[in-house]
Amino acid sequence: MRSTEARVYIDFTEEPDRFLPEGPRWMTIDGRHALVWVNNQLDVTATRGDLHMHIPGTDGSDDSAMGCPGRPGFVLPLADEGQALVGVGKELRVVDLTDGTWTEPLASITDDNPRTIINDGEIVPGGKAIVFGTKDTQFDADAKLAHLYLYTVDDNRISVLADKQVCSNGKVFASYERGLILFDIDTPTRKVVRYRLDVAARTVTPDGVALDLSNQPGFPDGMCDCGDGSVIVAFYNPDFVKAGRAVRFNLATGEAVEEWTTPGSPRVTCPLLVKRPDGVKLILTTATEGMPTDMRAKCPNAGCLFLAETQFRGSPAPEVVRL
Repeated sequence: MRSTEARVYIDFTEEPDRFLPEGPRWMTIDGRHALVWVNNQLDVTATRGDLHMHIPGTDGSDDSAMGCPGRPGFVLPLADEGQALVGVGKELRVVDLTDGTWTEPLASITDDNPRTIINDGEIVPGGKAIVFGTKDTQFDADAKLAHLYLYTVDDNRISVLADKQVCSNGKVFASYERGLILFDIDTPTRKVVRYRLDVAARTVTPDGVALDLSNQPGFPDGMCDCGDGSVIVAFYNPDFVKAGRAVRFNLATGEAVEEWTTPGSPRVTCPLLVKRPDGVKLILTTATEGMPTDMRAKCPNAGCLFLAETQFRGSPAPEVVRL
């Protein structure tokens, strides 16, 4: 299996910025390409997080971060440049990335459990709906407090698609003859499962296990589509290892095709493929979340963003939410 070592792309001088970066997205802000991601939490007790923005090809002086009105789980680009949809706390809100202003909530989940917050989300093809999940902040695999949700733009409505999850993470869509398929990760299960998604009926139908990842070190976290019937899964390893991993899997066969490693950073949270003038690159977010002091000392690159070369000739065009 091919293995490619990623290099540190963005380092941070402040520990809070390293705590839980995830959900990177490629957007346009003021006419310039930008990499945007969420830092879900600033430290182990924090109740708020940040949005970060990086302009590639610059010296970093234009990079910025803005506070969020809660802990952000995802950031998704809108059709209007410089605007993003953010799942924060238990709400969906729009933020203007040029001036940092937030709208009032578009919609909120009805779950009032203090332990659950919005986590990962993905745009349904066409941009008129998103699927997102929640996580139990105590990661109690027995309680199963988290849910999978559908939000539809035209009626500004949220409904539950599936319940009894723990930490809803990576999501990828694919269209087949039998309809739209959602590939979904609930991290503690260490599986990627299939659902048949019917947006009009607001339902999902379980359709088996696409990937059984129980033989992989670490836990599956974020996931992205490669556009060729394969996906890249980021693995969050709670144990000390010299390098973290993101692995590409064939969805039809379950075979691990290739991997990318993150030296000095074992907790890889999310992958993103980006087409650049010099080829398709893989961006990986990593985290320090919960690392003991002695382990953090042995993981100098924990919490950095990484960049890796790929052999892809193209990557799926990013979807945008069409409010």
